Order: sequence, then structure tokens, then C-alpha cells
Amino acid sequence: GLRNKEVITTATSCSPTAIGIVGSGNTPVMVDVSKEDYNIDPGKIEKSITKNTGAILPVHLYGRPAEMDKILEIGKKHNIPVIEDCAQATGAKYKDKKVGSFSDIGCFSLNVSKILTTGEGGFITTDNEEIAKMAKIIRNYGRDPKNTDFLYEYYGYNFKYTNLQEALGVSQVKKIDAYIQSRRKNAAYLKKQLEDAKNIQLPTEKPHEFSVYFCFPMLLTKTGIRDKLKQLLEERGIETRTLFRPMFKQPYYLKIFGENNKPCPNAEYVGNNGFYVGSCPGLTNGQLDYTANTIREGLKLYASG
Repeated sequence: GLRNKEVITTATSCSPTAIGIVGSGNTPVMVDVSKEDYNIDPGKIEKSITKNTGAILPVHLYGRPAEMDKILEIGKKHNIPVIEDCAQATGAKYKDKKVGSFSDIGCFSLNVSKILTTGEGGFITTDNEEIAKMAKIIRNYGRDPKNTDFLYEYYGYNFKYTNLQEALGVSQVKKIDAYIQSRRKNAAYLKKQLEDAKNIQLPTEKPHEFSVYFCFPMLLTKTGIRDKLKQLLEERGIETRTLFRPMFKQPYYLKIFGENNKPCPNAEYVGNNGFYVGSCPGLTNGQLDYTANTIREGLKLYASG
């Protein structure tokens, strides 16, 4: 129901985070991130709140939960609803409570790369009956599915799942604990192999966090070598991705909003110097050793000077 409002979100995320804001007739206001966990920095949110702020949209990036207590406190203080982007974090927990259950709405992805998959698509979680009802109407062309007379009361989409996707999703849910434990085991193994490596920041968890390790993100503490290291890994057959560049640097958002007038130095550093490798189930210790050894070799080649 928000229109012509500002929605505060993280500067570092995949484009759909901002697309949801723009596509609903609102404007994303991008806030800098923490270099420790790559999530939105709660300490910088209030500076971006105005009388036109309609919502706060944090992202649990790379499977690690954002600092929800602080974010919810800000939302409550200013009477601003919070919506969670949990696309990469299905099953992650903050203080023993699962992401997607803190706010009015949790948004999840079932893309092929995610913790659970139905090939493509996603779902939302909510404990608000009115929101749930409207979601069912919006996904059904704007018609209440309980209404069999084909009355279209709202603008809607065809976001309905096929029975085949639903069946695949139900079977995936039964495996989620094993998937998550495998990812955590692989991440722990990689951390052990790289714990004494120099010029690189490895992913961590605070005692109150439970990450599902959508990937194994790393940040180079020496600038200018990320692309060379990434190329070496690719040449050795190890697939990599850069960490997200700031959304306000993306061509589309530059075109419609212009340059971001709020400095986000952490987001820019992460976008220029971060990368990740896989931690998905099915990886063997031999493959993880190969990955870790190649990263070590690259750091010696490019970061020793």
C-alpha cells in the first residue's frame, strides 16, 4: 500500500531488493553497510529517516542475519514498519529466532542457487491476516481466490506456483536442516584452512547469530588485487563471484536517481574488494582444500608486494 514514499534499505544487495521498492512506486534510500558482515549498518539508518520514510528494508545478506534488535528499535521509535529480505538466508537465526519472523513481512527466494529451491520463485511470511489476504489476491491477478465469480478488485499479477513447483518445494523443506548443516560444515572447514592467511577477512558469526552460509564471502584487506585473485581461481576451475557492488552504482539506478548523495564508503570498498566461493552441499574436503590452497597461492602472488 505504500506509494511515493522513501524506503530505507542497504546499499549492498542484489538488484531485486531495490526493484521491489521502485516497482511499487517508491524510492530506495540506500544506507551504508558494516564491513564486518556486509549488512546494513543500524547506526546509520536514523540519519536517512525523513517525514516521507515509509518502511525499512534490511537484507540478511549472504546467509548472515542483520542486527534485527537495533533495526526494530529504530522502526518502533519512528513508527516505521520493517520488511525483511531473507532471499539468501532461509533458516538463518538471530538470537534463536528465524529471520523472516521479526517483522511484518519476510521475503524469501527459491531460486536455483538458494538454500531451498523450486527452480525459481519465492514466498513471503507474515503473521498479519490482512497482509496475507492481500498477498493471495495480488498473486492471483487481483482476484480473491475465494471468489469464484471472477471479480477483479485490485491490480494483480500471475504469481501462482505450479503444482510441480509446490511438490518440489515441500520435498526440499524436509531436507533443509541437512542442507544448512552441510553448508555450515563446509564453511567451517574453509575457515580452518584459511585462518592464518594474511590480507583477507573471513566470514564470522557473533554468539547470537546463526548463519546458513549461502556462500563463503571474503574481503581483501589489500586493495587492487581482487580481480587478479578471482581470475586465478576461475582459471583453476573454481567458480567465484564478486560481492555486490553498491546498488546506487548500477546503471539503471544511476539513470533514474542520479548519483547517491549519501556517502557509503564501506559499500564501495566491499564492492571493489570482496568476492565469494561456494559452500553448497556436495562439496568434498578435497575440493575445499583445492579452493583454499588456490586462494593462498593467489594471496602470495598478488598481496605480498
